[in-house]
Amino acid sequence: MKTTEFTLDLQAYVDGELDASHRAEVERVLASDAEARALVEGLRQLSELVRTHEPLARVPESREFYWSQIQRRIAAAEVAEGREARPASGALNWLRWLAPALGVAAVAVFVVLPRPGAETPTLASNGPVEDAVSMTFRSDADGVTIHWIN
Repeated sequence: MKTTEFTLDLQAYVDGELDASHRAEVERVLASDAEARALVEGLRQLSELVRTHEPLARVPESREFYWSQIQRRIAAAEVAEGREARPASGALNWLRWLAPALGVAAVAVFVVLPRPGAETPTLASNGPVEDAVSMTFRSDADGVTIHWIN
């Protein structure tokens, strides 16, 4: 057997769904390919088993009853699609923008405020600050500022 397409052609051959020219081509291949013949025989047996052992389902209502139900639901869906959605009230529009803004504000407050128990950095000094000598170097090209306190 060659491909999946050929296998599907064999299935269509068993089901009687091929046109005359395609059917003749499949029969020509079947004459020379034992594996294809075995598959066709298996498909025929399976088809016969399904036909003989498939349970027959009977419904109490007629086809027309079910079709009328389907038509009614289709019509109701078309009517529902035709209706325009009500615009949201002014309060809902404000809430739509207010909720994310409050979330951003809460994150900003959490980041900016000091956490309880966290140490605040302090500058240690061995002597009075009045006696200190400080120098500042600033480089705009490098974006650096250095403070030297002596």
